[in-house]
Amino acid sequence: MGRYVRDEVLNQPEDFVQYMMNDFLTKHGFSYVNFKGQMVFRAGGGWFEMPKFLVWSYQNGVFHMEAWTRILLLPGVYAGENALKGFYGALPKKMYKDDLEQLISLLHQPVGNVQLNIPQMNGMQGAQPNIPQMNGMQGAQPVPQGNGPIIVQGADTSRYANMALGFGIAGLVLSWSYVGIFFGVLAIIYANKGKTSMKKGRATAGMVCAIIGLVITCLFIILSILGVMWSL
Repeated sequence: MGRYVRDEVLNQPEDFVQYMMNDFLTKHGFSYVNFKGQMVFRAGGGWFEMPKFLVWSYQNGVFHMEAWTRILLLPGVYAGENALKGFYGALPKKMYKDDLEQLISLLHQPVGNVQLNIPQMNGMQGAQPNIPQMNGMQGAQPVPQGNGPIIVQGADTSRYANMALGFGIAGLVLSWSYVGIFFGVLAIIYANKGKTSMKKGRATAGMVCAIIGLVITCLFIILSILGVMWSL
């Protein structure tokens, strides 16, 4: 198996770990699915984005995580597990691994010996409860039982907002060609990921540029087809 496996000693309150995992999984677009007989968290996939997988558990103060992607055969066709290293798919794999490193760092943040009043989430078997969202690096203020509120730092998806804006502008500039479709779709994908960050305005701008670019590209395609038909 090509999995990135990590066991990290945290010794943090269980509810805090569950809260942080729910925040991370939600902001990065993961869904809890049955994949080949195993319940896993999955994000991405389709024609333009490499699918990402994650399973985790937390017992006796030790956080266990397994993460991987899949091998691309054709656009939208994947097979086998792909490790988070090597040249193939280097950029998306590096981004995924960087996200996981950020997660580990956030899980180590000091929160004190408290119990957070947050719905339970049962690790690898858990669902994703509806709990208050955390806004980028600012975080929310979960209220511990019997104590004052504490502030925790949540997952940051700002770089995806930046990427959405970059791809959206590229898609708009290249809207006269088929390449514009590729950049436009990527902009929409990353805009959806970056909309929960503090730079959600950039994600929105990228989304708007992408949509305008895709509309222009579709018009060019229609006009080209009509031109060919007219010439016949």
